[in-house]
Amino acid sequence: MSQQKPELIMAHAEQLFIEHGFHGTSMQMIAKAVGIAAGTVYLHFPSKEVLIRRIYRRAVTDMLDSLLKVYDTSLSPFEQYRYFWLNAYHELKEKQSLVHFKDLYERSPFYNEDDRAWADEQWLPIEQFFQTGIDNGLFRNMPPCMLGYLSIGSVLSISQTQRVTPFEMTAELEEQLIQASWRAILAD
Repeated sequence: MSQQKPELIMAHAEQLFIEHGFHGTSMQMIAKAVGIAAGTVYLHFPSKEVLIRRIYRRAVTDMLDSLLKVYDTSLSPFEQYRYFWLNAYHELKEKQSLVHFKDLYERSPFYNEDDRAWADEQWLPIEQFFQTGIDNGLFRNMPPCMLGYLSIGSVLSISQTQRVTPFEMTAELEEQLIQASWRAILAD
């Protein structure tokens, strides 16, 4: 059970942080949600900042694992991209809280240069995909992170829009969206 406690604490804390913000959530609230003493939370996480950072790093790692699922560099750039897009849509749609927490943390005062350096290192496979496309003249010559926002980033907006304005995502619509976002990053 003790190995499961950190995960249980992080899962409840993530939801509380999303609902109440970082400053509006106390370690006591987290302990109560988990059903343990506050001291037990501190045994696993010496401070709220450590807990928040650990959840952030897990969120980034989980997001990347989702994007890189079935990633095969031997495929054509479009097929690699197609997997990124489909993984982002199908995997991250079910993990909206990870995406929300990542955004919340990156806009908070907790986010610092160490976090930025760590995150840049984690996102390197995606950045390299876009940089290779730029170097080969396939993609627009702009920062790779901007290509990511134009393409893969749009998937996150689509899945959030689908929650607010429900629409049926058919295989045909997926293909149209993949093609449209691919064209958005291609060099002129």
